Amino acid sequence: MQPTDVKRDPTREFPRPGPIGLAIRVILGAFTIYSFVALFTKWNAFLERDPIESERYYTLFTLWLLPYVFNLTFRRRWGPWPTLVFVLGGAALGLAGYLASGEFWNVVLASWVYAGDLLLMAALAVSFPVAVATRSPGCELGAIPWLIARRRGRTYETPRPGCAVGLERLDRWEARWRRRVPNAIKT
Repeated sequence: MQPTDVKRDPTREFPRPGPIGLAIRVILGAFTIYSFVALFTKWNAFLERDPIESERYYTLFTLWLLPYVFNLTFRRRWGPWPTLVFVLGGAALGLAGYLASGEFWNVVLASWVYAGDLLLMAALAVSFPVAVATRSPGCELGAIPWLIARRRGRTYETPRPGCAVGLERLDRWEARWRRRVPNAIKT
């Protein structure tokens, strides 16, 4: 059986980011790296109080972005299943902790939520610098798979759902705008 790898077709790829897209990726990347370092060094504070009580709302971002990490970074089309497994696993761990000690927020549940938050922040903290350095098109979470596919001479098609932030839409708009501006100057 012959392999069915799709060869690289530049017309099917997203446009590469321009100066506006790169600037936004640099800002978001710096914020993500800062947040990752802050989260990585705050295990004790994370363990003491639950995210709602301590007003740490980045766990909500984990719930929102977890499917994108698996769909884009790990190139798996699992849809919302990563978030569902994360929530159901957390609920099971919280229930087990409540039955064992009378406390819903326990060390095991805190470790579960902390691991999910670290996974998301680590994926973003690695993907943003790679996306900026390589000017990879589309979502920043697809930067590493895009780079690997490009090195192999293949195309990388962004799995659905697309980018959570919508950076690929900004890149398309910026590419259209750059094509239109030189034509408007000539006339």
